Amino acid sequence: MISPDLSESVDMERKSMAMGAVAESPLTQGVLYAGSDRGAFWITHDDGKNWIERSEGLSNGYIRSICPSRFNESRVYVAVTGINYDDLGNYLYVSEDYGKTWRSIVSNLPNEVAYVILEDPKNENILYAGLYRGVYITVDRGDRWSLLGPGMAATAVSDLVIQEREGDLVVGTHGRGIYKMNVRPIQKAFEEEALQAAILFETPEANLPRMNDTRGGPDFRTLEKVSITFYLMEAAEVEIQVINEGGKTVWSKSFAGKKGFNQYRWNLVIKRMDSPKPYFWEYETFAKPGRYQIQIIGDNIHLKGQLVIVN
Repeated sequence: MISPDLSESVDMERKSMAMGAVAESPLTQGVLYAGSDRGAFWITHDDGKNWIERSEGLSNGYIRSICPSRFNESRVYVAVTGINYDDLGNYLYVSEDYGKTWRSIVSNLPNEVAYVILEDPKNENILYAGLYRGVYITVDRGDRWSLLGPGMAATAVSDLVIQEREGDLVVGTHGRGIYKMNVRPIQKAFEEEALQAAILFETPEANLPRMNDTRGGPDFRTLEKVSITFYLMEAAEVEIQVINEGGKTVWSKSFAGKKGFNQYRWNLVIKRMDSPKPYFWEYETFAKPGRYQIQIIGDNIHLKGQLVIVN
């Protein structure tokens, strides 16, 4: 056991039934945070030998998510939900001094329940928040938020995690399964400052689906689309082209580009056909393994990049 009964807050309105979250600083061993189901927030600097309550300034809801910063030891983010108590407001906070003082970072977010907050592992200014109806992102530490991926189902986001090796943001939802998206283009875009020109981001290596062992055709359960991501300064009609090493365009797609980030997820199919023949299975023809050039073409837009397809 590394703590006394942390449900016993000095504030009677925060007297709790259980703890809702615990997290350790990624910068300093022994700096631990804990939060209760009634907004009591605790910190220890010595692996639990001594605990200090730092709840003043937080709402007295359920502390569902604690995210200590990996860029500043004294910085910590908290998401508090009141849904257990019929409070559907939005409560996201940051402290720059180990919880001594708290500041709301709700800003322009919709006034709906917040379940989780996550700091980007590459950029301290980028945060992700899981709300009652989707995932939101800020690139200025909470001054301004935007909906991340408008095509995602409007569902409660229970948890967020970033797989750092792949650069994938994985989203766990309440009732609508698991989603993921690659956030490397976002990290790249805001490495230094806001983008000043259109850009085609690096496209990850693409894997062809495996072939069935006992019957012809690909095993579509193993098919994973490749994300082609680009940024436009203004909305424009563009064409995405994939060109082989011989200079031939093997696939193209017209795309209504929006101002800002755009992404098309290609399934690597370059040709489709139907046939009345029995046992026919070659409905889709996939691109062959190799190196390709990707181009984004439009009025005053000519972006180039590389794509590698492997078996």
